[in-house]
Amino acid sequence: MSASFDPRLTPARDDLAADFLRGAVERPNYAKGVTKCVTASSAPLHIDADAASGRATELLMGEGFIVYEEKNGWAWGQAMLDDYVGYVPADALGVSKDPVTHKIGVLRTFTYAEPDLKSQMLGGLSLGSLVSAGNIHDKFTQIEGGAWVFTDHLKTVADLEGDYLTTAIRFIGVPYLWGGRTSLGIDCSGLVQIALQAAGIGAPRDTDMQSLALGRDIEPNPALMERGDLVFFPGHVGIMVDQGTLIHANAWDMMVSPHPLRFVVAELAKEHDSPITCVKRLTSK
Repeated sequence: MSASFDPRLTPARDDLAADFLRGAVERPNYAKGVTKCVTASSAPLHIDADAASGRATELLMGEGFIVYEEKNGWAWGQAMLDDYVGYVPADALGVSKDPVTHKIGVLRTFTYAEPDLKSQMLGGLSLGSLVSAGNIHDKFTQIEGGAWVFTDHLKTVADLEGDYLTTAIRFIGVPYLWGGRTSLGIDCSGLVQIALQAAGIGAPRDTDMQSLALGRDIEPNPALMERGDLVFFPGHVGIMVDQGTLIHANAWDMMVSPHPLRFVVAELAKEHDSPITCVKRLTSK
């Protein structure tokens, strides 16, 4: 593969590539994609067809995944949200019969077998999970697959959060999980992606991608930083809560938490000559 292709975003292996890459990459075999979606509460995306391999990211219920090969219980393909390529457990995917109408608007909610809070709890859904809403009974809404969700925990897909920082703050205390994107575990770039997504702002998955794609450059001077600025470090990212405080999913606390920016800079300066690599501002002012 040419060095110009990012393997994280290009569905091409040594033996197989997506059909749309004919002429761009030379491979012995090509495959047309089959569009599926996540039917489990969430699904890990691995870099290899092995549960012990690194988890690159995580897909939420309802998110689309284009499958180019299904073999030995794994589906190899590309996430439709951010184009990430990898292997997802095949049994976590399915074909939706109904269009997505709603998303989970709270940090986490449960699904039930009946429209009754005392009925069997079937699972949990994280903020941003996508569902097709159907019947309404009392305070519950039935989603595709038959489970029931508390209606007030749903928002229409067009309903956007006005402030991505407020969404990020809701994750305070959620454990750090490499590759995670849910209220059960999340990493630094996952937190940024989910928070921006809730506000209708598309974002790539990894920190290096985000630093190139998001916002406009601001001088990396703490005195000039503002609420909502994205601060990038080597392999890390956080969001400014105010001029002196950063919220981030971090390995010091192993959770999403706020820290004084000066603390983060001082700690990373022990390993890096330039702790802050760039600062991005998403607002137009």
